[in-house]
Formats: sequence, C-alpha cells, structure tokens
Amino acid sequence: MADQPLDAAGILLDLDGTILDTAKDLATAVNRTLDELGRPEVGEDQVRTWIGDGVRALVRFALEATGECDEALLDEAHERFMVHYGDCFADRSHPYPAVVETLRHFREAGLSLAVVTNKAAAFTEPLLEATGLRPLLDVVISGDSVPVKKPDPAPVRAALEGMGLTPEQAVLVGDSRNDVEAGLNAGCRVVCVTYGYNRGEDVTTLGAQRVVESFDAVRAVIHPAPAA
Repeated sequence: MADQPLDAAGILLDLDGTILDTAKDLATAVNRTLDELGRPEVGEDQVRTWIGDGVRALVRFALEATGECDEALLDEAHERFMVHYGDCFADRSHPYPAVVETLRHFREAGLSLAVVTNKAAAFTEPLLEATGLRPLLDVVISGDSVPVKKPDPAPVRAALEGMGLTPEQAVLVGDSRNDVEAGLNAGCRVVCVTYGYNRGEDVTTLGAQRVVESFDAVRAVIHPAPAA
C-alpha cells in the first residue's frame, strides 16, 4: 500500500501463522491423538484451518471432523493431545522468512516487542526458546495468561500494560480475524499478514490498517515513533 508508515513505540505479535509456522507439529500431535482414539488421520492443510482458538478448540475440531464429540471425549482427547504435542512441539516449527531479522531491526530501533497468542503457556515459552525468539521479546501473553482469549481484547490490553504503552502507541501484527478484532477493540492499529492461518478468509476485508504478503514487508509499514 502507498499509505504512510505507522509510527509505533511497540509491536504486539501473534504467534502461530504470523511469526512461527507451527502447523506440521500441531498436525503430528492431532494425528497421534486421533490414532490412539481409533479415528482416521487428518491432513495438515485441514489442521491449518483449525489453528487460532487454542488447543482445546483445535482438538474439538479434529474430533468433530472424524466422528462424534462430547465433553467427556474432548477432555480425554485434550489430555492426550497435550502429551503428544509436548513431545513434538518444536520438531519442525520454525520462524517464517525474515522474522528474526525484522524483529532484531525493531529491537535495535528501540521498539518494545510482545507476543500475544491463544497457545497455552506450557508450549508458548518453550517454543519461543527453542526457535530463538524469546530473547527478542519483552512481554509474552499466552492463551491462559488472562481468563479470555483473542478475539477478546483483554490479552492485548495485558500485553500493553506489561509494555508500559497505550493502545495508540502500539501496532498489532496478526494473521486472522481473531487478531484484527482483538487489536482494533483494544484501540491498537493492526497489520495483517496474508500467509498465515486465516481459515480461508480474505484478510483484506477484516479492517486492518495495513495488509502485507510477507513478514519482511512489516518493516516498511511500521516505523519507530519520533522521540517525544
């Protein structure tokens, strides 16, 4: 887009589908869980459409796609998934191209960086460590850090509080409706990437201030805010 860059003192980042491609490991854990339950496997492309609402929702989608699903079975499958994902969460997950370089650029420019994800903290922190991203972040808000998940704006507000920033000082970068709604409802500006886990939605229609096709393009649309 030809719009002026967005000035910011901080950036809030979604995790899965925005800075990390985690679908292969999530699909592995889903299929190991389904196999234990005597269910057929599902494809990675299908799993990609289920990512974004947290682990329990992911497991529910998998059960509903392969047969019956009640709360007792969901509880059992969720417990099994947690074990399997714990065994493989960092096997093939990796940062998208230009993520590390771009985050270093923003850190060197003096911006504060946070992750706001619906992924459980039991996996968020180890995954960030395993992929080398944790040292680049000031704040991490996971799916169980506050009582509600995105698209509720509460996790975004918690990150802003941890960063010591107002919504007007920050830009949220995400890949889906959950991110756009959470960011806008918290009062932030939003940049949406097109390559992530968007459930097939046209992200240009979601209301983000900017839409980019690659993470390296984020550097062109977010600039450090001028010193006061």
